[in-house]
Amino acid sequence: MNPLRLLMVTPRYWPLVGDTERVTTRLANEFCARGCPTTILTARWHTDWPETVSHRDAVVKRLPGSPRGGWTTFSYMRALSRWIRRHQSEFDIVYVMNLRQDAYAVVGALQSSAPPVVLRAQRAGATGDCDWQDHARFGKRIRRRCHAADAIIASTDASVDELLRAGYSSIHKIEYGAEEIEPRSAASRFHARAALADVNQDLEVAEFAPVAICVDRFAEGRGLADLIRAWLPIADRWPSAKLWLIGDGPLRDSLYERVVDLGLRQQISMPGSFDELSELYHAADLFVSPSPDYGTSQALVEAMAGGLPIIATDTPDVREMIDHGSHGYCVPSENRKQLSERIAQLFEATELALQYGLAVRRRANECFSLAHVVDNHLALFEQLVNSAPRGIA
Repeated sequence: MNPLRLLMVTPRYWPLVGDTERVTTRLANEFCARGCPTTILTARWHTDWPETVSHRDAVVKRLPGSPRGGWTTFSYMRALSRWIRRHQSEFDIVYVMNLRQDAYAVVGALQSSAPPVVLRAQRAGATGDCDWQDHARFGKRIRRRCHAADAIIASTDASVDELLRAGYSSIHKIEYGAEEIEPRSAASRFHARAALADVNQDLEVAEFAPVAICVDRFAEGRGLADLIRAWLPIADRWPSAKLWLIGDGPLRDSLYERVVDLGLRQQISMPGSFDELSELYHAADLFVSPSPDYGTSQALVEAMAGGLPIIATDTPDVREMIDHGSHGYCVPSENRKQLSERIAQLFEATELALQYGLAVRRRANECFSLAHVVDNHLALFEQLVNSAPRGIA
């Protein structure tokens, strides 16, 4: 059988870096490595960006304009629908990385003779797609259209439960996936810190100083302001300790101002976004995810694969991935005191942190292998392609 020709649709992609962008990149790279030519269709957020570019092995097509709300979102959806109709014969599967406006446009554009459409639900909880459909303007209409997709992919049981309550069927649980990362060691930590300091002076850190890393988009609902304030007692106890906030987003300036106002400029670094995180994980000592709603993420799974003990907000989907007291700690939402105490505990108990890191790396390699995740995707895609024709969307 000829290799599947895949189209992945996402409103944001490289050089923008966030969780959905990371998931899309990892999957697209592996699809291409399996011999499945992959195109990524996305928005052109800046007019000087080229319309077509290669990112690693995938082809990236950028539509004019960007969905910034109101008329710009409508214009983007219309351009997306037109492009899909015009090029539908070039693809065997269309994989949309959300259940929002992009999904509405794609499902509506493709009729019964068109390639199957698979939608990926982004997260559970207050920042997830189901909650967005409950509260967004036209959200209920978008949900009805999304019900006509051929399959829905969810990454956690919590997300599956939400989708079932929202009336979805043909739901397939496929977890986040991470490539295996070389085991961490004192030597790899030293070399990674030296290499990062050469690239960005914000990442300079004393050889034996403890480092925590948080990778997220700087947006509402991520708990980053609480994490910054929780660092005050850490800075008092370990003046050379560092918190690396990796990412970007609309709250970047306000978060930076908060860091400065609290006198933490020397302890908290905001060096921007990174397309590849493995060296950062080798250089750090633990991973922190403070979001009260966001739950699991591609960055968290990759930190697990990198052998970093995890401190994350106690949400149902996080508890699916890490065991409290075995891989790190789950802390109550918005509890700055306990968040700070858990960070201090792992900075102080280095042997315990090492034990957690080894355990969480084993779990990532056994349960969240990128190769296994891609196998499951391709098996589903093959099944859909070989199934009977769809009904009208």
